[in-house]
Amino acid sequence: MSITAILTYFRRIILMSVILMVSTKAMAATTLNFRAPDSGPVPSYVTALLEEAYAELGIKIAYLDMPRARSIVEANAGRIAGELGRLPGLEQDYPNLIRLDFELFRYQLVIIADRRHCGLCELNDLENLAYVNGMHGVEQVLEQEQYQRPTVQALDLEQLLLMYQSQRVKAIVLNDFEAQELGLLKNPHNVAVPLFTESGYHYLHQQHADLVPKLSAILNRLHDEGRVSAIMQATGARISNPFEFSQPPEFGRITATAGHWRRYTNLDGSGAYWELIRRIFGSVSTRLELNSNTYQRAILGLEEQRFDILIGTYAGHQPDNAIVSRLHFDYDRPLFLFAHTEQAINDILQGNFEPLVCHVAGYGYDKFLPAGLNYYHTSNTLDCFAMLDLKRLGAVVAYAENAPDWMNAPYQVHQLHGSLPIHIAFQDTRRGRELRDWFDLRLSALVRSGEIAEFYSVNDLQRSTFIRNLPPNPPQQNLVGARPQN
Repeated sequence: MSITAILTYFRRIILMSVILMVSTKAMAATTLNFRAPDSGPVPSYVTALLEEAYAELGIKIAYLDMPRARSIVEANAGRIAGELGRLPGLEQDYPNLIRLDFELFRYQLVIIADRRHCGLCELNDLENLAYVNGMHGVEQVLEQEQYQRPTVQALDLEQLLLMYQSQRVKAIVLNDFEAQELGLLKNPHNVAVPLFTESGYHYLHQQHADLVPKLSAILNRLHDEGRVSAIMQATGARISNPFEFSQPPEFGRITATAGHWRRYTNLDGSGAYWELIRRIFGSVSTRLELNSNTYQRAILGLEEQRFDILIGTYAGHQPDNAIVSRLHFDYDRPLFLFAHTEQAINDILQGNFEPLVCHVAGYGYDKFLPAGLNYYHTSNTLDCFAMLDLKRLGAVVAYAENAPDWMNAPYQVHQLHGSLPIHIAFQDTRRGRELRDWFDLRLSALVRSGEIAEFYSVNDLQRSTFIRNLPPNPPQQNLVGARPQN
């Protein structure tokens, strides 16, 4: 082989090595690493949106498992590319991070606690709390509010949930979409108390500064094209956007309805619940109309959008086009199933019961029983019991106080649920959401100031848990009318 051929051969080897090195670096540059997000609709939306935006630049995203507190240190050191979504102002404490000027999402930082133990469950009501280590928003709030009681830092959401469920702590603090994903709001006794509303932004380490303007432009274009909304809808992400009142709103005419509770929603407009509505909405309406009906007509009126407000429903039992207040305004009484025999009770609970089960029209009591049962609805409880005695139906769902005193023989009784919080319902519209947020804000103020004691009795305050350090469920004979007396 000639010298020329040998030199040509080595030149080719060197050239191929250079090409391979350049190609390898180019491939490495097309992938950026971030901390793996928690599961849930909002994190899924964020990752889908950012992956689409980065893909336009020929960049892929990879995810590494690591704790939240560690990831921010790794991001600031440049060992990962940045943070998918964090609070604004992060760059002040971590100067190597650059924030993209595009709001990815809005969320609420919330307290989750059992309203039976702490009533409104605001920060000063809590004996202790826990949060995930690395949540700087929580630490800022605790410092601002000078919270001095015990706090615990969990490693991750799984440990945080375990602490709360095992009652190691009385409350936990996390993002509202995380609380939703963990199923914490399915428990009717849990209340989500907002601490503040904030936005989430994407951060990159300064070594990727050249990507910041390019990504910002892409994200803004995707927003203008409707692509951001489409991804939100596809992932099921719902972004928090509560109303913030710098001054009292003006609602104009407000209409409210309720079933007829003696002493609470009287036909003449008197009663504790009507007074609650007056104190909250009277000064922000030009005309406040109060309508006592049968409960069936009341809930149908809200469903047909003939009323703005329905007083009295369980969370999750309101019409499909309605929402409920975050705060409860009272606690209900235990609900029972009445039948002639224990066998009938067992058959109903197993969903194997052919005769009719009777209850007052309008109530969604079927949600407390197995699917497939047959129901008969009446306008009052006594009609149900009369037909039960005549064996024209097989069982009755009612409150113990509504059972008749004419019984010749005792009924077999099974408790379907204990006392549950009852809420105000509103139409699921912009106006309805504003009414709801005003209700929650003003109810909290009435309780904090003690003004609510001017029209709630001691029993009412005790039952509703608005008085601290008292049992949430007073003796049954002291409960009066926490549901319509039908």
